[in-house]
Amino acid sequence: MLTTIVVALLLAQPMPAQADLQPSEIAIIVARGSREGKQLAEYYAEQRGIPTQNICQVVMPRGETLAHKRWRWVVRPEIRKWLEDNDPQHKLRCLVTTWDVPLRIGRDNQDSSGLGRYKKYLQGERAKRIQLLRNLEVEFGLLASGNSAAEGVRNLTGDSGTTAAGNSATPKQELEQLQERMESALQKAQARIRKMTDPEGKKQATAKLQRYATAVGGLQVLLESLNKHIQSGGEAAAPFQAEFSRLRGMLVAYTELLQQFNHSAPSIERESTRLIILTRTRGMIATLQWIDEQIKTVAKAETNSSFDSELSLVLWPDDYQLLRWQPNYLRPEYDNSQLRDSYPTLMVARIDAPTLTLAKGLIDTAMKIEKQGLEGKIYLDARGIGKLNQTQVAAGSYADYDRALLETAKGLEEQTTLEVTLDKKAELFQPGDCPDAALYCGWYSLGKYVDAFDWAPGAVAYHLASGEATTLRKENSQVWCKRMIEDGVCATIGPTYEPYLMAFPRPNEFFSVLIQGKLTLVECFYRTKPFNSWMMTLIGDPLYRPFANRKVGKTASGE
Repeated sequence: MLTTIVVALLLAQPMPAQADLQPSEIAIIVARGSREGKQLAEYYAEQRGIPTQNICQVVMPRGETLAHKRWRWVVRPEIRKWLEDNDPQHKLRCLVTTWDVPLRIGRDNQDSSGLGRYKKYLQGERAKRIQLLRNLEVEFGLLASGNSAAEGVRNLTGDSGTTAAGNSATPKQELEQLQERMESALQKAQARIRKMTDPEGKKQATAKLQRYATAVGGLQVLLESLNKHIQSGGEAAAPFQAEFSRLRGMLVAYTELLQQFNHSAPSIERESTRLIILTRTRGMIATLQWIDEQIKTVAKAETNSSFDSELSLVLWPDDYQLLRWQPNYLRPEYDNSQLRDSYPTLMVARIDAPTLTLAKGLIDTAMKIEKQGLEGKIYLDARGIGKLNQTQVAAGSYADYDRALLETAKGLEEQTTLEVTLDKKAELFQPGDCPDAALYCGWYSLGKYVDAFDWAPGAVAYHLASGEATTLRKENSQVWCKRMIEDGVCATIGPTYEPYLMAFPRPNEFFSVLIQGKLTLVECFYRTKPFNSWMMTLIGDPLYRPFANRKVGKTASGE
């Protein structure tokens, strides 16, 4: 259960005297010519003891959205050159964006060649597998009819001699029609084999049918078949037990290998291996379904991102794939991975707000509160669609994240002295519901802040909804990040475009690390957010540690 994550992380060890991230390891990105940005950067450097030579001024256009062409050919190379010249030993670990640095980066139209190569590769792999399935369809027909190869083809296709679904069919329809015909042919083959009287011929036909069915459905189909024999019981089940155990071990090994590939750098080579594993474990039908989903993803051309998330990869090779996201190699599962050396990732936070006064306030409040410790209550706003003990939930689904809020509440109540209010109704908190709010996470009000909160000084909060960090400047905008900062929040997280739910840090992970007080705000964020080169941005002083000097864990006596 996810509660174990919270329990394992919360207050397990004494807090160190200082956080791991040091001021000398921070550089501040300023839009050249922005008086406000330079003033804010110098103020932050003075307050936090960041060397003034760590201020990097970059030529960039004003506005909250930066064209990807400008990012690729002007802004990114300038920042990278500055890092190479000023940090040859790679001691910098965190970059801070400030006033007048764009919030987000638009789609990259020039990446069409890279997306085109990937799409062509996927289409080629799809065509090969469709042809293999058509060949297997013929083989099923031969087993069903017992006729010659030519006769088997005629039985399946009439006189046309082709098993194509027709040019008018969509890829999904083509695959569904092919699957239906194969299932029909398989059933006919099974029926004929059951009637065979020649023991040797029946044995050979059964072995051939099993081999073909496994190619279509993968090891899972074969395991299901063997399990039926085992469940029948008696002496006849004994011969199948050893083979079932062997194949189940293979399936587990393949599944673990697939998980490892999910943690490797994206490439066509990686996808080639993934397709092999998918075919062996789940079969060609499921593999084709995965390929079709990938082709749809390519067609969306989602190459836009938040400026800060793309900035995390400023030291990566220039040709990394922009389609959707890249893994965040600063998560704990990559602690011993060589990928961190090959793909060095920088943490990025943003000190920015609707006004310069509010932006400076993020710094002042953070420094004041961390000396005494954040006081106040925790509010978690679930929707009532998740269950605490629910196990069969798709990762990244609504029910999954709703359950994560329940897990957060349970872990905090059991392990800390903090007062937790959990709302499991579909409706959101309403005005007056949340006095003295220190921590908050909830959902779902798209682009419409609900002022239910009286924020405690130093509050950390985020709302699970799309595009809640699309702007910090538009005067009448009601997006949550902007409005929460205006209302008194000291740090928040939000997406600059549609991020998909699984892009958010899971609240049970993020708050469990934050409450320990050992790591800075930006370290908590990068230990728990899934992706880079994507949509999420962190707004607040990266060095902020709201629980650095306040112990909130329960003692052994429960007090």
